[in-house]
Amino acid sequence: MKRSSLALVAGAVVLWINLSSIHSHAVTNSSRSSQSSFAVTAKVDQRVELMSIIARLAGYEEYVNNHFKQYANDVDSYFEKYKQHAVIELAKKIRASNSIGYDAVMKMAVHLNSPPSLTPRVAFTDQVPDARWGKDTAEQFVKLLQQFYKEADCERFFQSHADLYRTAEQRFQVLTSKVDFDWFRRFYGELPKGSFNLYIGLLNGGGNFGPKVVHPDSTEDLYAIIGTSDVDGAGLPTYGEGNLSTIIHEYNHSFVNHLVFGHEQQLRAAGERIQSPVSERMKVLAYGSWQVTLIESLVRTGEIRYKFEHSATPQAAYEAIMRERRLGFLWIEELSALLGTYENSRGAYPTFRSFFAVIIGYYNDLAKRIEYIAKRFDELSPHVAATSPFKNEAQDVDPNTTQMTFAFDRPLDPKGGYSFSYGPGGSEHYPIDKIIGFNEAGSSFTIQVKLKPDWEYDLVLTGRGFRTKDGYPLQPYAVKFRTKK
Repeated sequence: MKRSSLALVAGAVVLWINLSSIHSHAVTNSSRSSQSSFAVTAKVDQRVELMSIIARLAGYEEYVNNHFKQYANDVDSYFEKYKQHAVIELAKKIRASNSIGYDAVMKMAVHLNSPPSLTPRVAFTDQVPDARWGKDTAEQFVKLLQQFYKEADCERFFQSHADLYRTAEQRFQVLTSKVDFDWFRRFYGELPKGSFNLYIGLLNGGGNFGPKVVHPDSTEDLYAIIGTSDVDGAGLPTYGEGNLSTIIHEYNHSFVNHLVFGHEQQLRAAGERIQSPVSERMKVLAYGSWQVTLIESLVRTGEIRYKFEHSATPQAAYEAIMRERRLGFLWIEELSALLGTYENSRGAYPTFRSFFAVIIGYYNDLAKRIEYIAKRFDELSPHVAATSPFKNEAQDVDPNTTQMTFAFDRPLDPKGGYSFSYGPGGSEHYPIDKIIGFNEAGSSFTIQVKLKPDWEYDLVLTGRGFRTKDGYPLQPYAVKFRTKK
């Protein structure tokens, strides 16, 4: 970070810091060598499964996946005759009117008592379990959900899958033993007063969520709800090393979200300016607001700091920095360095909460530079310079063409991989039949295509894989063409 930036951040401390506002238990550096002070056990929870089933039956596309096909088929078969139930009809309605979906579904799940009562654990308000629900809608939904649970005999379905749930729990528990959960206490300097809970969402596919419940006495129940996206040869759920980062990511949310939302007034102007030049990149990640972008940048930086402490070499953390920068968090390296300063200044900042005034100052400074940072990043990123044997957007492509080559304006790293996505036409208009790959210099990439006459094709090259050796991602490049009759 530049010296002027540090001066601005330091100035923010004078303006904002208020050490008397620290309410939780501070943790000193002497605790860094302590053993884990709490354990987390992976569970399949009936409330999570029930809400996922409702969302699936109502057609919420993020819950209509068949990653765990055996289980999804069982759900579809058992609940088919209840797809017109009143709670499903309401779920469809509020999907359109209230944008209910994704984490709002899981927030409702954890705010309910266990079946069969399914009563609210805390009083519903217009903000609890989530502003998208609203008090009246939430209460109406719960009444219908209770009826559904009884009328569809959900208990029988859950009991018939008890062995499957135990298998998933046992397999996931192998991973949880590899997570240093005490790191959260050490890094953030405090633990919320409450409980940590790790749930497995068997219908959630690649969706992962980190909701929490705040009780009247200020205790908090924190949740990491991890989806199931892989199965083994027998069709049973399996959980690989990639889920470790997901667990760490979701628990970081529990320590970050409330601080950003609690300082919206101080962060709004900066957040809106930061969001503007990266908004298209954030939309790809489904991050449509400045609040979520600032939260995600802190959460992802928390993952990076975890990697610095737990990886054998710093390489894994540096690779994570490059990956997050490619996704659009252009300031992630600076933010990681800033949190490194926090880690080394725990005498002055015993908790992350006490350091948050410095983070506010950093974001205010970043807002003044973000346009230049984004412009410079785009200048250093590679672009597709040409296509052959026909130009992009050609309308008379020979359907007998079997290969297409993309030339770049600077060499890419062949070891970095490649990445394509469907265009607006989806899979029916996706021309790739096989990947041929880079030329020796990395200056071009060839695909094998399979075309038919009088048909429109489209696809997108993305920076998730294509990148230079120094880590700059390819600017997204949309390809569209039509074959001759």
